[in-house]
Amino acid sequence: MKKLLTLAITFVLGLSTVGFAACTDSNTLVVYTEAGFAPFEYISGGDIVGVDVDIMNLVGEKLDKKVKFENVGFDTIVDAVSAGKLCNVGAAGISITPDRQEKVAFSKEYYTATLYVIYKTAEESSYVSEMSDGVEGVTWDKLAGKKIAVQGGTTADLFLGDELAEGGALYNTNAVKTPFDSLATAVADVEVNQDVLIIDELPAKELIKNSSTLACAPLYYDGGDEADEPAVDKYAICVTKGETEILNAINEVIDELGADGIQALVNKHLGIGA
Repeated sequence: MKKLLTLAITFVLGLSTVGFAACTDSNTLVVYTEAGFAPFEYISGGDIVGVDVDIMNLVGEKLDKKVKFENVGFDTIVDAVSAGKLCNVGAAGISITPDRQEKVAFSKEYYTATLYVIYKTAEESSYVSEMSDGVEGVTWDKLAGKKIAVQGGTTADLFLGDELAEGGALYNTNAVKTPFDSLATAVADVEVNQDVLIIDELPAKELIKNSSTLACAPLYYDGGDEADEPAVDKYAICVTKGETEILNAINEVIDELGADGIQALVNKHLGIGA
């Protein structure tokens, strides 16, 4: 994982009155992110850090520009980048969709993640079963009738919307989508008010690592007589259309890092040794 476009526009316009930097300084690259998505962007020691931050800092070096990160609501990022007045880049574990492609240009995809379901440990048997590839996972139909939390505007939100629509696995099952804005409160809300939370693999594992009451498992599409398919999310960085120099620099950095380099950054921010 949308909020109404008018609300998003109102938010973006409002940023100019509350001290957010505009991208009018030719020596500064302003990047919008949502810093609650470890290991890709998170707060450490009062600073925004993470894999996307490292990538964009390398882009800044390549362009000989200072990089300034702004922490905003995820579902305002694409519209802000599209407008190109407050920022020219969005780096926040963003996936490419046709709707977003109409508004912004995207870099090459640089990371593929599987969507995960966070659920109460005591209820594991009602959600988890063995998939056709031997992995213990959760299929969409196991979420029928459940209150499902997703972050507004994310791929999880979009995927869930498809399953709730006619023809989807959750259509007419009384399943309810509950969008949230802050990951900081999401896990506590699952423990009290929601049945499950859908989010990408690494943030899911990070969110529950200190919980004794919550667990998580990968989300799958039930293949029926065919192989089950995991619900995957591929990340890219979005850029204001026409900002070719910035886009080219981002793609060059992604190519230079390669899959191994990106994974090394992921491992670094997860505290995993080489």
